[in-house]
Amino acid sequence: MRSLRRNPSVVQTLTESFVVTAALILVISVSLQTNAAAEGNLRRGGSDFQSRNGDISITSDFPGGRMNQCTQISNDTFAMTIAPESDPINDSAWYAFRVQSQREQTIRILLHYVGGSHRYEPKISRDGETWQSATELISSASNSGQDVELRVPVDSKPLWIAGQELLSTDEISQWSNQLTKLPHVDKKRIGRSVQGRAVEQLTITESENPDYVFLIARQHPPEVTGAIGMVHFVDALASESEIAQQFRKRFAALVVPTVNPDGVHHGHWRCNANGIDLNRDWSHFTQPETRAVREQLLECRRAGNDRLCLFVDFHSTYDDVFYIPPQNARVFPAGFTRQWFASIQDRFPGYNVAVDDNHNAHRSTSKAWVDRTLGVTAVTYEFGDETDRETIKTVATGAAEEMMRLLLALPQKNSNLTQQPRKPAKPQPLNPEIRLVSGVSDGEEAILR
Repeated sequence: MRSLRRNPSVVQTLTESFVVTAALILVISVSLQTNAAAEGNLRRGGSDFQSRNGDISITSDFPGGRMNQCTQISNDTFAMTIAPESDPINDSAWYAFRVQSQREQTIRILLHYVGGSHRYEPKISRDGETWQSATELISSASNSGQDVELRVPVDSKPLWIAGQELLSTDEISQWSNQLTKLPHVDKKRIGRSVQGRAVEQLTITESENPDYVFLIARQHPPEVTGAIGMVHFVDALASESEIAQQFRKRFAALVVPTVNPDGVHHGHWRCNANGIDLNRDWSHFTQPETRAVREQLLECRRAGNDRLCLFVDFHSTYDDVFYIPPQNARVFPAGFTRQWFASIQDRFPGYNVAVDDNHNAHRSTSKAWVDRTLGVTAVTYEFGDETDRETIKTVATGAAEEMMRLLLALPQKNSNLTQQPRKPAKPQPLNPEIRLVSGVSDGEEAILR
């Protein structure tokens, strides 16, 4: 994970007043950590709080909520502890709570992170559905990022504050149910999570004998921009555009929108209900969620002459980036990512297509397993935490359309792969060769130029 970078115009240098508040938080934190029962409450989360005079109420008792402890310091100042579901953990400290006041006032909320530091700038909503950025709520922060002060105007109308927009499993299910109203989209349950929540898969196709692309998202609960990018990417595949209609006549897109429904529901920083990082379980498959997805991927490789052509796992990090495994000469279709990234860059010349081609090669991630075990091109598609949401929509839609165009250029699976396709009438500078590698997928080696 990259080091946390802060914008000094948003998160200011620690002030004298904040030193005092940080000291108060430290006292509270020490007292909590010396109490074993309190520490247990920290890990569970889902707290409700009401001020001494009953004026202020704060809760995280809703899907995706995270507030582990709240303590009143003064009439208008509240210290809130944010702790992860397990320790140690990747530092993706997630918070989400709702605050309400019986009168208009501005209160101070002092976020104290246990086992992590501030990553996600505040987003606010008045209805829990429509969100906007609210970095102006941050008045100061410690240099370590472990303590952050928010100044929050409140009134009788509920105000949601969260690290990112709340995108619950229910909202994703509503989106997928809308898609299933289309004749070329189906949905099924492929498994259940540790706590029994459905792990669902969409199938988008108009072909009886398709090749496949496989898309997953939300292995890590707070990575909301990755889920937003996935939604727009999938919408493009299901749309009535000319390229999407052509694509569906030959390919099927299999989509698992929420691999970790328990973690999303409970506002976890990283893990499923067993405290396991699912994107480190792809060699061991100890968890029901990863086993369910693996079985569907294997079905794509078992089913007769069907071909799995691409795997994409959507995530979020500090900046937009594509992560790919180290070069593998035996992958199918070899060279595809180079061509795909070039076409995205050409389509959006003002957008930086960043690529890390040796990411987490030694870890048990989804892309590493698909590349190594299935011999299929695999990509982790990351969107930045604070990337403009319209930019996410535009780029994700364009990336989907470029992917469809390039996959449609592959030889048909029942064609003679040793036969060279006819060269196009005009040079195609953005089409470096894609090699179809023998021994990994259908037939003998061939080259599409």
